[in-house]
Amino acid sequence: MNESGVRRRQAEQRRLQFIDTALAVFAAQGFDGTSVKDLAEAAGATQGLLYHYFPSKEALLEAALERHYFLPELRRIAAPDRDRPAAEVLLELARGFARVLDQHRDVVQLMLREAPSNSAVAERLDRARREGVRMVTEYLASRVEAGELRSHDCDASARLLFYAVLAAHLANTPPEPFLPSAVEILLHGISA
Repeated sequence: MNESGVRRRQAEQRRLQFIDTALAVFAAQGFDGTSVKDLAEAAGATQGLLYHYFPSKEALLEAALERHYFLPELRRIAAPDRDRPAAEVLLELARGFARVLDQHRDVVQLMLREAPSNSAVAERLDRARREGVRMVTEYLASRVEAGELRSHDCDASARLLFYAVLAAHLANTPPEPFLPSAVEILLHGISA
């Protein structure tokens, strides 16, 4: 690799370091509670160097959300094989979503903290919620159509599944044995 290629690679690595550092600092301190000076110090750089890569703190937040946004993983998890039984698929979905939340703890914390006051963050969070719920709703409707599940409000069931996993994550509840029990209750209802 020539010298300019090496410099470009180093610059990209530095940019990614700024993004990853910013995510951790924003998650810990909140966007409004973090200054550019805080971000530069956490990254071991000067404010001028940070501004060389990002014109503003807002641009750095946007870059952090873009780099660490988990919607592609959520799409993969929430697009189940419609021919597989609901008991298998819903447990896989719940475990997969729990894993995504755990692996992306900083971005989840940042998004939940900032969504009430930052429309860009709120829109990303809402997009992930809408798309995940839509995909699971469609799967559940396909299982109703196949005769496996009784007719019910599939959208409410999809939301309930995601909300249960999110609540467990926020409460630091271990996924096992909670998730299998939650899925069983969802599938069988609570009536005698």
